[in-house]
Amino acid sequence: MIKKIGFVVLFTTISTVQSFAHDVWVDGYNSSMFKGFIKYEHVFFVPQKIENDRIHLFESLVIIDKDFKSTMLKNGVENGQYNLDKSLDDGTYILKSSYKPTYSTKNENNKWITGKSKKDISNAQYCKQISRFAKSIINIGDDKNDFVTKPIGQNLEIVPLENPSNFKTGVSFKVKVLLDGKPAQEVALKGTFESFKKEEFAFSGTTDSKGEIEILPLRGGKWILLTKVVKPYEGKDCDEISYSSTLSFQVK
Repeated sequence: MIKKIGFVVLFTTISTVQSFAHDVWVDGYNSSMFKGFIKYEHVFFVPQKIENDRIHLFESLVIIDKDFKSTMLKNGVENGQYNLDKSLDDGTYILKSSYKPTYSTKNENNKWITGKSKKDISNAQYCKQISRFAKSIINIGDDKNDFVTKPIGQNLEIVPLENPSNFKTGVSFKVKVLLDGKPAQEVALKGTFESFKKEEFAFSGTTDSKGEIEILPLRGGKWILLTKVVKPYEGKDCDEISYSSTLSFQVK
């Protein structure tokens, strides 16, 4: 049975959802040229600047069309801003980026050191290798191509089971969570939308045996879904691998 949840704030103690300092999501819009953005935020929809010493940790924005042709966007003026030399034609696109696998290790003074594993730090207490994946469905016009229901190969990925151009307020839709390409069972997933209370989520639930969950959006606008998974690190240099993944889209 697919689990279904609507517009209520629920809190879960499931271990697969843990608090990272920031999460990553992506967004974009069409004008005289297509503009894309990597958002690196402690609270969704509360903008924060990506600092110069951290921007290298992000993969450049890539946009994927219905034929799975990938085009890398060019750097804009500010960190996290990107653009194409032209506007996009009507259609459906996937915009994606990621926060590259990065070690974060706590030293003997309880300070977290970015970019270092246990082999680099004497008397290290704990180590995480953190990766964050972000994907946005960009709908221009009324296109309903279903290529967005296919995964694009992120280690942790949220996949809509229909084109979000069909998503409407008060009508349920389904998504699937994949971990290393396989259905992620009993994984917590949360979501919020732009006008909801900051630092809270509009819904929370867990995936079923197929990795699926059904969501009932009772408000329209820009939505973000978030899931997080922690698994053991193979080797002595670190302790765990921490994944997070977001999917953003528009609900009519």
